[in-house]
Amino acid sequence: MDDLFRLITQFLHVFAAILWIGGGFYTLMVQLPAILAAPASARGPVMAQLAPRQVFYILRVAELTLVTGFLNLFASGRARQLEDPFGSRWAVVILLGMLLAIGLYVLIRSTVVPWTQRTLMLGPKAAAGDAEAAAEAGRIIKRIRTVGRVQVGIGTLIIFTMVAARLS
Repeated sequence: MDDLFRLITQFLHVFAAILWIGGGFYTLMVQLPAILAAPASARGPVMAQLAPRQVFYILRVAELTLVTGFLNLFASGRARQLEDPFGSRWAVVILLGMLLAIGLYVLIRSTVVPWTQRTLMLGPKAAAGDAEAAAEAGRIIKRIRTVGRVQVGIGTLIIFTMVAARLS
């Protein structure tokens, strides 16, 4: 039974992490450029449908990644190694990966979520010809794109730490 729990938590952890970082990569490299290339009149309705779902998705898979990562510590039997955080290379890289993942989640929650909500509020005004609303929405989208790049970069570092931990 312990092996089954470990297998399930490890699978869910890796799968959720792939969805989290991959979802951010897809949004940054495919979805956002496609939306921005669309005519302005089409962006609003698409963004109104897409953005809330995208934010919900990213937050849920991030949360699943964090929870299953924590459970994985106990399922693997290695949680006690964290009592001495500098006692092994494994403990150092696991803690680094955990801190990066939690930091990334907090970054997304504190920036992308409110910026997305603000952009959705500005969309109808911008579509109606409000130049100030359009300019602000453009600035927010640039910030979201920057955070997306940070997410992919930090996600890559997290993956690297997890691979390094696996080899420790």
